[in-house]
Order: sequence, then C-alpha cells, then structure tokens
Amino acid sequence: KRMEVMEKPVYVDVNEVCADWGVCRSKGYAIIKELSERMKKENPKLLVMSGKINRIYYEEACMKR
Repeated sequence: KRMEVMEKPVYVDVNEVCADWGVCRSKGYAIIKELSERMKKENPKLLVMSGKINRIYYEEACMKR
C-alpha cells in the first residue's frame, strides 16, 4: 500500500496566521509584515513576499516547532 505524504506549502499565508493566532486579517498581515522585516534584517539578501512568510521561519519564530 502506497502512503501519500501531504506536504505543507513553503509559505504561510494570512489565513493560516489568523487561524493559529485567533486574530483578524489586518492583524494577521501585521504579524507577517513584522516577521518579514525581522527575517530581512537577519539576512538582507533574502527575498520576502508581501502577505506571506517562509514556513520554516514562521514555525521557528512563532510556533516553537
């Protein structure tokens, strides 16, 4: 029997942030913006996407996974 592994997307979007934190969309976007700025400060060569945050960074910074 073949097991299929469902992979999570590389980026976390505002819907997931809102669900994780129980906040409205505007606060979710504010969290993403703050994390993006922190990530960019740590490594200025990184590219950041508006409205999304790298899953690994998000989980390490916020979820402690």
